[in-house]
Amino acid sequence: MRILFKKDILVAAVTRAMSAVSTNNTIKAIEGIRITARKDGVCLFDSYDLEKGFHSEVLAESVEEEGAFIFNGQKMMQFVRVLPGETLTIEVEENGLAKISGGESVFTLNTLPGEMFPSTPELSGDWEFRVQGEELRDSIQKTMYAVAVNDPRPALNGILFRFDEGHMVLAATDSYRLAVCDKEFVNGNGERHSIVVPGKTVTELNRLLGDVREEVTIRSTRKHVLFTWKNTTFFSRLIDAEYMDYEKFMPKNIQTKVYVRTEELLRAVERASLVTESKVVGQEKSFVRLTVKENILDVYAVSMQETAHDEIELQDMEGQELKIGFGSKFLLDALRACDTEFIRIELVSALISAVIYPDDTFEDEATKEKRMKRFENRGVVSETNRHLVVPLHMRES
Repeated sequence: MRILFKKDILVAAVTRAMSAVSTNNTIKAIEGIRITARKDGVCLFDSYDLEKGFHSEVLAESVEEEGAFIFNGQKMMQFVRVLPGETLTIEVEENGLAKISGGESVFTLNTLPGEMFPSTPELSGDWEFRVQGEELRDSIQKTMYAVAVNDPRPALNGILFRFDEGHMVLAATDSYRLAVCDKEFVNGNGERHSIVVPGKTVTELNRLLGDVREEVTIRSTRKHVLFTWKNTTFFSRLIDAEYMDYEKFMPKNIQTKVYVRTEELLRAVERASLVTESKVVGQEKSFVRLTVKENILDVYAVSMQETAHDEIELQDMEGQELKIGFGSKFLLDALRACDTEFIRIELVSALISAVIYPDDTFEDEATKEKRMKRFENRGVVSETNRHLVVPLHMRES
């Protein structure tokens, strides 16, 4: 096999294929990327770690000799990144020894025959939903922070994808926070489907969608989900567990509503977190205290040797004054997931979860018009985001 690639194209192809390469397995084939060269100049890049898989078609400069071989993914990525020159050559001899060269530099490594690559599931999909890549990535980024890690309840280690009457809803929770992003699309189908996608899969998908502006087709079978765009397919096993009914955790009987600039509160909590993080190991969990009073939001944190204090003027306030404490990281994650100038915080009491909503009540008309134009260009009818944060018990010092 002998192939010539533009360096930037080969680097991008290998980097994307690493999304499904195993890094801690004794099976050599799943630590690799299979490259299949065809005479028409198209090369297939495949990786599969037995949980998730990647497939892409890449156009080479030329294919002088066909073949299919498995290259160690980590070594391949390191080599192609540092080789000089605008064009790189991959040449594999009959004994499986590969030479990867650029300019006057050459790396050699052993490969495995392409037929040793593990069989991937036959995936076609029982149903499909189409969404712009930018909107899918946006939904993922607004929810993935709340995915649990190694929770004994399998479903919480993934993100719920729900499709219903043109809506795509993503939800994630680790029992301490909950994030829900609901988008309605102009051309979304009306079929009702619900799947739970592993958090690790979603993390890799978010990276792969970094510069994707094309339409992404989501397909699913009973056990697998596929995301397809252009000449790329990324697939994964599903978590075979029912997701919790998160709606029952949404607070009722709201007593206080607070409207505040997102950036002002975010920066104040970041400053307060410098104090909460300095707590001595072994002490009780520290918190950031928010006090709502007379159109002022007081942000306060204390440790054994430091304090942090900010006062933020509210845009508006409805209801009762109160104090409530949060873990700084949980509150920061929720605030960073809000991409609007203002947010609305709905509160019941110091012991019941707060819910943060992006809010356009105080936005100027130009900002609202810009958002609606973006929605129109991407086929979005409406978007609703909710970020629930569980409070901490406060012991005043």
